[in-house]
Amino acid sequence: MVEVNVKKLILFLAVLACSTSTSLHAAEVSGKIGYMSGALIAQRADGTIKVMVPKSEVLEGDMLVTAKDSYAQVVMNDGTKMTMRPNSNLKIEAYHFKVDAPKTDNAVFRLLKGGFRTVTGLIGKRGNPDAYKLRAATATIGIRGTDFSSRLCTTKDCADDSEATKPEAPVAAQPKSAGRVMLIQGDMAAKEVSGKIRKLTLGSPVFEGDTLQSSVKSYGVVVFRDGGRITLQENSVFQVESFKYDKAANQESAALRLLKGGVRVVTGLIGRVNHDNYQFRMSGATIGIRGTGFDAWCNGPCAEGASNFGATQGKPLDGAGVYVWAGEVLLVSPGGSYTVAINQAAIIARETGKPVQIVTVPPSIMNNVAPKPDSVPVDVEKLFNESTSGGEPGLYVTVHDGQVILEKGDTKIDLGRGETGFSNEQLLTRLSATPGFMGTDHKMENIENGGGNHSGIGSGGCTVGP
Repeated sequence: MVEVNVKKLILFLAVLACSTSTSLHAAEVSGKIGYMSGALIAQRADGTIKVMVPKSEVLEGDMLVTAKDSYAQVVMNDGTKMTMRPNSNLKIEAYHFKVDAPKTDNAVFRLLKGGFRTVTGLIGKRGNPDAYKLRAATATIGIRGTDFSSRLCTTKDCADDSEATKPEAPVAAQPKSAGRVMLIQGDMAAKEVSGKIRKLTLGSPVFEGDTLQSSVKSYGVVVFRDGGRITLQENSVFQVESFKYDKAANQESAALRLLKGGVRVVTGLIGRVNHDNYQFRMSGATIGIRGTGFDAWCNGPCAEGASNFGATQGKPLDGAGVYVWAGEVLLVSPGGSYTVAINQAAIIARETGKPVQIVTVPPSIMNNVAPKPDSVPVDVEKLFNESTSGGEPGLYVTVHDGQVILEKGDTKIDLGRGETGFSNEQLLTRLSATPGFMGTDHKMENIENGGGNHSGIGSGGCTVGP
């Protein structure tokens, strides 16, 4: 780690003849410095120290060091942007990017002091998702197409970074995830209430209000906080209309809706005591549960939301229906209700609008190729375990968009948008709330938006030998 007074060093170097800065370097250029506010140096692998300015080249092996009250943005060749905080040390341990060779992508950074915000580029998004790594003393960060902040605090509440601009507003409370994706095949996405669509990957959080969508030959298993699970089948649309589960507050309710396609369902704790707390809907039909495992489908008129939403006996999958493989359900429509027992199936008849039994269950229903949701082993308590933060020293990682995998030894946690993880020598955990010191830094945002101040030193900087 570089232990120097950066500003004094820069003043000293500025006096030197800049002709000494034209020495050749063997290392390949990995990126350049973008906007800056303050002072930045790079300690090269060969021992030389370079004063960095906008457009200065960044090399593999560089240790980048920001001074007090200084911010700097590093733009890597793959498009990754890293905005460093004051008093931060970031080393580029490895970097390899070729536009026409995605299989050789490799980026390894190490945070030794301070913090920075990263908007990732192509590495980790094309080909190998594990090609991008950020390491710190107590954990490793893997990314899945992400915008995240990381800070290494050596004192409580990051007081060691007292020179940095503090957040001007407290961090807004983020909603808890209703569930997480624990198995995925192919492509799945979540459409938020705002209309924004985000790609789902293994470990991605699912929130109340999300509408999940699967593509052709794609499926995914989502595990909910109460232990309930679903398998969303291919070409299907499923909405988590509402989901509330808090054991401490004695709060439990869920309203789920299948809009199109098929879903396999295992119910959890919600609705075990009061069945009305769990509602599963399709167009014109409701499924009441009794501690259950079932398959539901909504195709043709059902998926289109037509008033005549039922199926014919000859085409049970062209409408709204259910098949039960554990427990029993109550299939309800405006025309009546029908109790569906284990190994039975029923549909909403198009002619009458009433639920009727399918006497001979078609093989396509009995032999569903999508895995049952309870076939995926999950420790639910561990999956949704969250801790409160006392601002202890350690590594903090907050995800602004995308997904981060935080690893410590053989333990890992998945962090989605709005979530914060924490790690120290003893602990790796997801925090129930984001600490205030991980909130918005308006100086940093100004640089990220292209409004930072350029350093006053001429382009290229100066280099001093060891």
